[in-house]
Amino acid sequence: MSLTFVKKGFCILLAAAFAFSMSVLPVPSAFADEDPNAILDAAQARLDEISAEYDALSSEVNALQSQIDELADQVLTAQEEMLNGRAALGNTVLYEYRGGSISTMLSILMGSTDISELTRNMNYVNQIMDHQAEEIEVQKELKERFTKVSTELTGQKDEQDQKLEELATKREEATKVVEEASQRVEENNARIEQMRKQADQFIWGGVQEDALIQNDDPGQNTIPEEDKTTSGGTPPSGGFVPEDVSAYRTVVSSAYGGWSDKSTPNPGTTANGSVCDDNSMGIAIPLSWSDRSRYYGRTAEIIWNGRVVYATVNDCGNMDKYGCEIDLQPGVWKALDPNCTTCAQWGHRTVQYRIL
Repeated sequence: MSLTFVKKGFCILLAAAFAFSMSVLPVPSAFADEDPNAILDAAQARLDEISAEYDALSSEVNALQSQIDELADQVLTAQEEMLNGRAALGNTVLYEYRGGSISTMLSILMGSTDISELTRNMNYVNQIMDHQAEEIEVQKELKERFTKVSTELTGQKDEQDQKLEELATKREEATKVVEEASQRVEENNARIEQMRKQADQFIWGGVQEDALIQNDDPGQNTIPEEDKTTSGGTPPSGGFVPEDVSAYRTVVSSAYGGWSDKSTPNPGTTANGSVCDDNSMGIAIPLSWSDRSRYYGRTAEIIWNGRVVYATVNDCGNMDKYGCEIDLQPGVWKALDPNCTTCAQWGHRTVQYRIL
């Protein structure tokens, strides 16, 4: 009995000693058996793959930007021709209304003294009506051309936005690869620092993205009910209004320039040397934007009340002090709202826009 008791006591002491040794000795790392060089080699290989994918995406984004710039020039020209045609057709209709041309033509026909004179007068009236029909048909063609180019431009910009999202994903993936390798290689390794620098270049290298006008609040991209009269299809201006405006900024706009703005000369000169007058199709961006000059010459796509209008960024101002992000020149706000005749009448209105 005593020997059995001694054996049990010895076993208890041995177990306690083993437990104590386990509590004070270091626990082997989960990555202790891994080869640090192998980990870093695998991470570097994946980082190089991501880098190649990033460069390829950057090339696609830059190529799309070239196409967007070309289409932007075309859409501005098509828009100008359409607006000029609309104005000319409107003047013709107004002249006929005020001049009573319809009643005049009827008087000419009714005043014919014989068949021969009636035939001549009818030919004259037909020529006038044919000319008016031609003007209407020309305006219809101008509108269709503008709509076609506008739709193509919107599609190209949407594709570029998708590529930019893919670039952001590649940057996040590169950072994740480096951090995971860093956690597995516990020592301060020079190769880790080099890979971090390579991953950081994804943020600053490649294409230049519009950091200033990235919308961080998805709720801002909802069209207010009071400004939403059409969704998709062909708006009054003839441009294509996309149903998805998530890529657009929803902001408050103001108006300036032209005869109705007594605070500016007419004509005036914009920040990049362009002319601002009663028909100029430009917009101003906030003076507070530190890199605003790189937006000059870019085309802005603006949506209001079911209309799409394209304008050139060519000026800057302090409109952000009054809660506005863009300031519209007369040609722009008149195209968005043909019933608006002064800057004060435009006031401050919510619009959707993006810089192409």
